[in-house]
Amino acid sequence: MTSRSALLRPCLPLMLICLAGCVTTAPTDPVVIAQPREITTTEVLAEAGDGADRDSVARYRPTEITTGEVQAISAGDIAPPLDFRQRLDRAHDVLYTRFQRLVEATDRRYARPDKELKPVPAAPFRIGVTGELLGRNDKTEASLDLDLDVSLRLPNLEDRLRIFVTSVELDESPEVAGEDSNLRAGLRYQLLKYVSFDIGAKADLPPVAFMAVKWSREYHLGRWDFYPFAKLFAETDESVGYAAAATFDRWSGRRLLRSSTYAKWRNDRDETEWSQSLVFALAEQLIVPDRYGSYLRARDIGKGVALHLLASGLDAHGVDYYETGLLIKRPTGNPWLHWFVEPLVRWDRRYDWDADPGIRIGLDALFWDLARWGRAP
Repeated sequence: MTSRSALLRPCLPLMLICLAGCVTTAPTDPVVIAQPREITTTEVLAEAGDGADRDSVARYRPTEITTGEVQAISAGDIAPPLDFRQRLDRAHDVLYTRFQRLVEATDRRYARPDKELKPVPAAPFRIGVTGELLGRNDKTEASLDLDLDVSLRLPNLEDRLRIFVTSVELDESPEVAGEDSNLRAGLRYQLLKYVSFDIGAKADLPPVAFMAVKWSREYHLGRWDFYPFAKLFAETDESVGYAAAATFDRWSGRRLLRSSTYAKWRNDRDETEWSQSLVFALAEQLIVPDRYGSYLRARDIGKGVALHLLASGLDAHGVDYYETGLLIKRPTGNPWLHWFVEPLVRWDRRYDWDADPGIRIGLDALFWDLARWGRAP
């Protein structure tokens, strides 16, 4: 009977070779299993959908937490950033938290001392940058637009009163690159549930005072969404006027068909300016717009592709220009930061209806929530 040592003797050289290979070969790092993604409760609810007919389209709205909760969460146990993306998230949260601290301090500074302090809602804000290049008459025209929107609710200062700062025009018309846009700041009072009153000033030399009364609603009727809008306004450098619009959205899963009509009349011009747009989009995310002009150019899409056709006129008797574009919009690795690119072609009456090609490129940063949530102390 053969002994066990006799059986193992032929295997010893092979075992020694394998051991030597293990010693001389550099060790490889273990494969890290993908970790659960960081997501807020707001995003979870948004991704769950807004109705059975649009359950595959996430709708993003600003957070509804308070300034105190924002500061507590940001001061909690959060792991240090590991890469550029997390550093960018931290910079986003630092700016967002400092702004909420300033909002809370402003509200409580002017609160009545004999009343119990109310929690201050977090103030969302939005920053956008859009560059446009347009080829016209063998030249390239370039323009750059900056967008800013801030809305503050100060419950201890006055119920139903808001302070706002925005670069959106008073009439909320569709954005046109290259047009002069000044910051406006003022007070907003909620007269009724869907009616608000604004009064304030526009940054200009000299400053321009304005006031406006606005009514707007959202109706969800099965696969149809309806967004009516009406506004009376007045500015000291122009005159009184009104704006009205209606947007109809037809949903089929993630496919969106939109018709949006906008009209504006001013007393000093005595003409009715108008715009009509048609949009067909494949949308995965929607950013609930804070301006009506977003609907006409499909800027409320957070992730998706949209083909839009736009016609606009300075009076009700004719068309002054047509435009068609293909909007591609995506979130970056940081979900609060979105990029978009939009090749376009424009036909303008002033330039003999020549087909002028162009492109828009932009970034949209949403300071609506914290990017890195921790455990509040």
